[in-house]
Amino acid sequence: MSVSVSDVKGSISIFQNFTDDEINQQLTLANQQALNDGLIDDLLIAGTIQYARHLLYVDWAMSYGGVQSASTLGNSQTNFNLLMSNDPYLLQYNATVASFGNGSNMGAVWTE
Repeated sequence: MSVSVSDVKGSISIFQNFTDDEINQQLTLANQQALNDGLIDDLLIAGTIQYARHLLYVDWAMSYGGVQSASTLGNSQTNFNLLMSNDPYLLQYNATVASFGNGSNMGAVWTE
């Protein structure tokens, strides 16, 4: 499998300031996750990119201190969960695994 730093960065502005070492570290973890979730061939490459972007997205979001509440022009939100429900890279990865993988958090059942 060959996924490059530029594959992960693409044209996505929030990833451009990550170093190659930081991205390669996340690529290693992402590849293991995608393999563990049963993705193969071209989908292994796509899943690795998606999950690496998720990991970098978490790093990017946490660099802002993990905001718990915000208020702008009279509109306020508290305890919103940016990383779990609004992470487009994790949502995309989970959809790929649901369609083409086996998911590492799924159990197996046998009957006789």
